Amino acid sequence: MRNPLRFFIELIQQPLWVSLWVLFLMLVNMASLAFWQEAVAQLIFMNFLASAMLMMGLYARYGFTKVLGLGHVPWIPLLAYVVTQISAAEASFKRYLLVLSVSMAISLVLDTIDAWTYFRNRKRL
Repeated sequence: MRNPLRFFIELIQQPLWVSLWVLFLMLVNMASLAFWQEAVAQLIFMNFLASAMLMMGLYARYGFTKVLGLGHVPWIPLLAYVVTQISAAEASFKRYLLVLSVSMAISLVLDTIDAWTYFRNRKRL
């Protein structure tokens, strides 16, 4: 098993766009703290922590591989819920939920491709 803290070392060794994308996703999720009075924001942050723990567990077991895309599985129901809450949100929180939703959707597409590739390649071994 790998030390999960090595994840960040391997992250900065990835292509620049990957490191920047992960940083952006971390920041957009942690921005939920700015809206802590909103129950949806609290759910977003708790889901972010759960996903981070899942990601670290996957990393410890499999290393920095495409299987890490599975670490965002908890985002699927969260994204569906957040999208339903956008119309009821006001001003800056609404903009935040829109940015978060688009970011999560893009990430989930990339994660699906990565996980699919990982498992397809494993079947060939």
